[in-house]
Amino acid sequence: ELWKTNPDATLEDLDQPGVDDEPMTVLSEYEDAYQYQNIFGPLVKYEADYDKMMKESNTKEDLVVHWDVGLNKKRIAYFMFAKDEGEVRVLPGDELKLHWSDGLRRWSGVGHVIEKPNSEEVALELRGSNNAPTDQT
Repeated sequence: ELWKTNPDATLEDLDQPGVDDEPMTVLSEYEDAYQYQNIFGPLVKYEADYDKMMKESNTKEDLVVHWDVGLNKKRIAYFMFAKDEGEVRVLPGDELKLHWSDGLRRWSGVGHVIEKPNSEEVALELRGSNNAPTDQT
């Protein structure tokens, strides 16, 4: 597992505390809420960390983006995101990062998915969309 998150890890890294800690076994009954929290808290954290890692590792390239301005004056990027991409699901509220480069200029913006109708088109409302390449697609 260590090499999945850190490909440059060495054997000495395995000896560091906390590297190979296993979560506690789930019980059928708990003595009190404190015991329940101590067992399920780390499990929920492991799942959240895994989900975050999976979302951050997913990328799509060569998207065609068209731009618009919402009623709240924020820049909105629309692009197609196919549903048949394995585990990748994009839902309203998800945070996405959009990168663009033409070789000379670079731009990057972060936003939240505000709508995803039944089609494959995603509407991404960007925050701080200054210098967005709205003249490019």
